[in-house]
Amino acid sequence: MVSQSGVRETDMSSDGDSKKPKEEGVSILVADDDPAMRNLVSDELKDEGYRVFQVSDGLEVMHCLRDVSPDLVITDLRMPHGGMDVVARIKAVAPKTPVILMTAFGDKETESLAYKWGASAYFNKPVRMAELKEAVKNLLDNDGHVKPTDGGKDDHGG
Repeated sequence: MVSQSGVRETDMSSDGDSKKPKEEGVSILVADDDPAMRNLVSDELKDEGYRVFQVSDGLEVMHCLRDVSPDLVITDLRMPHGGMDVVARIKAVAPKTPVILMTAFGDKETESLAYKWGASAYFNKPVRMAELKEAVKNLLDNDGHVKPTDGGKDDHGG
């Protein structure tokens, strides 16, 4: 399904997968201008039972935040209207929504800036899917709500 703002919801299977009940209704926004990467991450999360929305730039991220109110956002750093600014805008609009930042162009300084701007977790591409899924689970509780944090940062990098 594609909304008027261009947000695409990844199709959900209704095969009664045993992984689904715990996360049913939990929504994740995946933002990346690379369709292959966006689809890979979305498919992996869908297989875990999450409801996944896809967008391709930072402007669509902001529309989706308003229209869908995802429980968690996974965003690429280098995409149109992206960058650290999109992380800051997400945190300004939805301060309790965890943000996972991914980039193929990162270094320790980029990682440090990501956390400074409000990212909850950081991954260098290529992303190890098992680690990304673990970070998602760690940021959400069993009911799909954002876990309370002490302001600490996940130590993810790749």
